[in-house]
Amino acid sequence: MRIDLATIALFGALQALLLAPLLLAATRAYAGVARTSLRIWGTVLLLQVVGWALMGLRGHASDWLSIVLANGVLMVAYAETARALRLLLGAPQRLALLVAIGLAGWLGIAWFGVVAPDFRMRVYIASLALGAYLLLLAWPLRHALQRGGSTAQRVMLLVLLGTLAAWIARLVELATQPADAGLLSYSPANAAQMIYSAVEPVLASIGFLLMYNETVQAELRRLARTDPLTGTLNRLALDEESLRLFRAADRPNTLAALIIDVDHFKRINDNFGHVAGDRVLAALAAGIRWRLQPPAVLGRMGGEEFLVLLPDTGVAEAIALAERLRAAIAAMPSVPDAGIAGVTASIGIAAYRSGDASVDDLIQRADRALYDAKRAGRNRVVAAVGDASPVQADPMASPAPSSVPEGR
Repeated sequence: MRIDLATIALFGALQALLLAPLLLAATRAYAGVARTSLRIWGTVLLLQVVGWALMGLRGHASDWLSIVLANGVLMVAYAETARALRLLLGAPQRLALLVAIGLAGWLGIAWFGVVAPDFRMRVYIASLALGAYLLLLAWPLRHALQRGGSTAQRVMLLVLLGTLAAWIARLVELATQPADAGLLSYSPANAAQMIYSAVEPVLASIGFLLMYNETVQAELRRLARTDPLTGTLNRLALDEESLRLFRAADRPNTLAALIIDVDHFKRINDNFGHVAGDRVLAALAAGIRWRLQPPAVLGRMGGEEFLVLLPDTGVAEAIALAERLRAAIAAMPSVPDAGIAGVTASIGIAAYRSGDASVDDLIQRADRALYDAKRAGRNRVVAAVGDASPVQADPMASPAPSSVPEGR
């Protein structure tokens, strides 16, 4: 019994029609890139409904509808598929390229569909356009093939490989058989290609939703580890990173810790308000982050204190970096929108010692060094006793205002 390929095409359209409203309705629960990518994907399914429905009318409607319009709609669907996937992955959109591929493919299909009818040429042109879209879809997923790669992205790659295999089988059959029967005429390759095309919207949507779930989970993990005010690691993430780096330190001077504290921060909050204080902290964090290089770790310990962890760094290197950070903070001309002319910071430094029982020992020494810097007049760098001699800031640096009350 031969399969009615027109029925298969209409069945594919029906599946896409059932899926589209579900995805479009789901976008109400999300925002940003998530909502945009899901909306595009839902629109893709609606376009596939129209395209495959028109294609299923081959022989019952004019070629302008069943060939030209049908393929035009499907070209737009392929382009939007690539756009949704690349948006979700954070890859460049390549909108001009997507439009160029679709327009060139559609014009070729239209020419060999109604002007100079040639089924083989239509298939060849459609295959070239589809191949280009598959490349744009698969390229951002290539990293999934590496060890430890994304399972969801591998699922999507398998779906794309299935699409490619179905079209290759059709091209091979077309090249080896002289018959020019058309897309909906039965042949093994036509049947395989149409059946796969009918279920592909479901398979691709499953892959897309799996990828979306991975993306959302990764974003949630990132937010759970990020301080919302400064964008640095929060205390939870900082504790995890501190423990990881401490365990990796195997000899003295293989890990250094810097605690940076804004001088007279209470006065800033009292005189300018907590909003201004928040802007100071955000500007300070941005300035510190800009001057650090991986694998350095930066996090907010709480209040106006920041912790910098420097793997494979000795005391001398840590002091030099701390001096650069202190000078950069003191040289900040103003804090945008805060109405504050400038701020200074004190920095305490400690280095890993073989006798340290836990990372807390390292951080506590850095904290005591910070208190030494505060007692010595602020706006200076001090290393923990036993790590190095205290190093003070440039005496020409602008001192803190004398009217500021004592405190950290």
